[in-house]
Amino acid sequence: MSLIKKLPAAVWAILIGALLFGAISQNVYFITIFVFCGIYIIAVSGLDILFGYSGQIALGHAMFYASGAYTSAILTVNYGLNPWLAILAGLVITGILAAIVAIPASKLVHQFLALLTIAAGNMTYVFLCKAEITNAMAGIRSIPDLSIFGYELHSKFSFGVFTFIMIIVFLFLKQRIITSATGRAFMAIRENTVAAGGMGINVRKYKIMAFVISALFTSFAGSMYAHFVRFISPETFNSTQSTLLMTMLLFGGMGNSIGPILGAVVIAILNESLQGFNTYKTLIYGILILIAVLFMPKGCYGLGCDLVGKVKGFVGKRVKKC
Repeated sequence: MSLIKKLPAAVWAILIGALLFGAISQNVYFITIFVFCGIYIIAVSGLDILFGYSGQIALGHAMFYASGAYTSAILTVNYGLNPWLAILAGLVITGILAAIVAIPASKLVHQFLALLTIAAGNMTYVFLCKAEITNAMAGIRSIPDLSIFGYELHSKFSFGVFTFIMIIVFLFLKQRIITSATGRAFMAIRENTVAAGGMGINVRKYKIMAFVISALFTSFAGSMYAHFVRFISPETFNSTQSTLLMTMLLFGGMGNSIGPILGAVVIAILNESLQGFNTYKTLIYGILILIAVLFMPKGCYGLGCDLVGKVKGFVGKRVKKC
């Protein structure tokens, strides 16, 4: 099946519309926002595989975001490694880290799983703040640009085009995963772990697999962030970052293709608008999560679908009466 058929038309409309608008405007600020939105779309899509499709809540995904970013930064700045090899190394290290966390996590559910991921995320943050290899709170500067076939992505626009391509690639990968036998196993586990086990599904194996796949998405997003901003510090990867990713997922809607994109774009723009209110960011994200959980359990996308369904039903009844 072709790539075009794999992704919903609405996804293509959002992505192509954003790229065309950026190409026409040539506005550096817009391109920067677009890149950040793209990075978050990839990260939140990974979180959606874990939480939205396999039903495992995770509140420490900033550790995987940091793993990808710091591995790329350290290997390229300190050891002069090719950025793509550094990103690949970041994926390997993140996969190992995710497996280490996932093995005990696969035995836990609900609040206990959430607490484990919070603890792992906080431990990672403390390590970043204290370790000599990460340059502690001073962070890592002068991270090199990415290059493709010798062409370095110096400009914001070139990185924007690269981001657009990566969004398509990772959305395609996500769609392939969730429509495969593995994806169906994830969804069976989400609905009922006992029933899934009764059907012959190795529940623990697939839980670990979902955790690792989710972490790899987030790791790549972290590497993209490092090579785009060219400076990273521990403050970017604290618990607020994990809360931000979860806010995006819950606000947009999980377990579908559009929700994570919608949530990532809206909250990324909001996050940029709140740069002068860093003290209150966590509070604002907490309020948004409460609103989503209490009044929009399906997220904005689910709410929109419900409203469209009601309008169609109302219009259908009026047509029948006529």
